Amino acid sequence: MGQSEFVKTIRNCQRRLNLAGFLKKLVTALRIGAGVGIFFQAVSFVIPLYYAGLYAGLALMLALLAACLAAYMGRTGMEWTALVMDSFGFDERIVTAYGNLEKEGVLVELQRADAMRQLQAHQDKIRITLLPPWKKTGSLAGLLVVLLVLVLLPSGMKDRAKELHSVKEEAKEKTEELEELVEALEQLEQQEELTPEQQAMLQEMIESLQASQSEYQQVSSNEMMRAATEKLNYRYENMGSQLASLAQSLQNGAAVSPVTEESLQALSDKMQEMSGAQLAQGNAGQSGNNGANGQNGQSGNGQSGQSGQNGNGGQNGGGQNGQSGNGGQNGQNGQNGQSGNNGNGNGNGQNGGSGGGRGTGTSDTPHDYVSIPNDIADSGNLTGNAVDHDASEYFHAQNGLSWEGTHMSHEAVIGSYEQNAYEGIAAGKYPSGMEEIIKEYFSNFN
Repeated sequence: MGQSEFVKTIRNCQRRLNLAGFLKKLVTALRIGAGVGIFFQAVSFVIPLYYAGLYAGLALMLALLAACLAAYMGRTGMEWTALVMDSFGFDERIVTAYGNLEKEGVLVELQRADAMRQLQAHQDKIRITLLPPWKKTGSLAGLLVVLLVLVLLPSGMKDRAKELHSVKEEAKEKTEELEELVEALEQLEQQEELTPEQQAMLQEMIESLQASQSEYQQVSSNEMMRAATEKLNYRYENMGSQLASLAQSLQNGAAVSPVTEESLQALSDKMQEMSGAQLAQGNAGQSGNNGANGQNGQSGNGQSGQSGQNGNGGQNGGGQNGQSGNGGQNGQNGQNGQSGNNGNGNGNGQNGGSGGGRGTGTSDTPHDYVSIPNDIADSGNLTGNAVDHDASEYFHAQNGLSWEGTHMSHEAVIGSYEQNAYEGIAAGKYPSGMEEIIKEYFSNFN
């Protein structure tokens, strides 16, 4: 064996020792990483931890990197490798010969020649094991199996974590969207061309959008997300109309720059567009709710008519949801209208006679009206006319007794209440979950 072959043999043993050391460190590090991953997965069964799988993967990756770094920092040198080789029965011949490779002398050459002969003759005695003990590798395999099972095992808390993550991501997008709109409104508000009233209106819009931002930042369920989206949709509709009216008024003679007019119109169009997108996403399927009671259905037999008091026997009124059945008291008005609008409803009174429900459709008979008495509006929750309340008296109207006061159509009364209700929804006055009930209640009048 020559000197170069002697060095090559030592180098091969060095590589094997370094590989064995790396595998030993890798198994140990992966056992720790798998244990950390199992911990995160166990926690995900107790609390909604959406990134539990990601954390487990990161723990294993960090374990791999740590093993590589430790193996590199603790790699074995040639001299130490020669000393390890001597432990297989060479009595330090190899390490001595390697240390004297560059030296000259009779004794040195004789010792080196002897070491090379011994290594060539007994090289098969050097056995460096690569794999760690089977107990460590077996425990690592068991931990990895447990980790995989926990990752794939479904649970309600994991579903909750996915829902919460989805809600948070959507809320984040909505918050960023609202932030852009607030900035656009703030820029418009700073225009000196606008009147103080117009600037106050824009400031009110900014505060309303900031309220929506706060609501989205607090959402923690799909129900809260739907409620916040419904409020925002109403705000978008309202603001879009207000901005469109403001832009129109500016075009009709107000001394403002074209840039301001275009900005207002663009912002109005954007809000109306987003309002439509919100409606399509959040309220899809609700347009068919009214069909459950026979309303707006083709060839459907509705029973939405109210007590048919004050009826005029034999008359047929076209309309939707006839609320005043003609022909006998306590009559129920069955509807056979198409699309629920301007249909001809024909109903039979329980006490005899027949008549048609009269609503928003056409009819030769004048509309009934709602009479609003002159109430004393001495409460903050009451709205009405507070003058001449002492003179309220009932009188004989066309269809019976009525209280003297302001006469308004029932459509106008319902519209006023509906507007107040939607403004209350936008302002967040009602408990969470009640918004949909309020909207469904007023949709039955349409």
